[in-house]
Amino acid sequence: MFCTILFSGKITLWSIAKVFEAIRYTVLLKGFGHYDRLKDKNHSIFMASTSYQFTDVANNLTAFEFWSDTDPLYVRLNINYAGTSAFSFKISLCYHRTGVTLYTAYMTFVYVDYLTRKPCPFPDWYNEAKKLQMFESPQTRLALPNIPAGAFAYTTVSAFSDIDHNGHVNQSIYVKWCTDAGTVAALSGHYTGFSKNIGGYPFESMQLKYAKEGMVHETFITYTWQDVSNSLVLYFVVTKQNEPAVFAKLHFKSFKSKSLL
Repeated sequence: MFCTILFSGKITLWSIAKVFEAIRYTVLLKGFGHYDRLKDKNHSIFMASTSYQFTDVANNLTAFEFWSDTDPLYVRLNINYAGTSAFSFKISLCYHRTGVTLYTAYMTFVYVDYLTRKPCPFPDWYNEAKKLQMFESPQTRLALPNIPAGAFAYTTVSAFSDIDHNGHVNQSIYVKWCTDAGTVAALSGHYTGFSKNIGGYPFESMQLKYAKEGMVHETFITYTWQDVSNSLVLYFVVTKQNEPAVFAKLHFKSFKSKSLL
């Protein structure tokens, strides 16, 4: 698995998203969550949202420790929620030796009609299977924030390397664009308390909601600003043709950075 790191050795947020992406693809293609039965010529499954949570252990971890042969990692997965047309699963990435959780991701998928690309009800056999399971409450949905006047704007053009096998901008790329925009904003003095690469600050959580698909060679503008009531929270709205494609909320634990830039 490809991994990028900061000069401090801390793993970038984008790399963590890619690790969870690899886990997601591995298990879904093996039938996890009945993916092999739900996806057919008339239906597909689209990712609707993602939420990442970080422990103190993870924030202090470096890439050299993360990829150590002496401390292998293992993954715990379970379907934690299933509704009428959407399901979520929880992925915990842990140390094999101690069982300590490093990162947790919640991923929500929507069952859609392939032609209309709109949500549709699960088939009867899936609803029958749900009756045998016990689920948690669904994750709180991230509401689209209003972009304030004076928000920092960062322009990106999607490249071929940003595109997945479906021909769309890969979901993990939006994490990269948000952290790139946030870092430029921080280095430009746009935020209070953040003045370096934002990847060097300890993370509490990151939530993303996917609203519109992106293709290659399209122009995106990422707007970012700081929460007026909690300066440890940054918001991002990635727009395409003046419409939101992705919006995100990034919550930090403190203003203490490990970044050298």
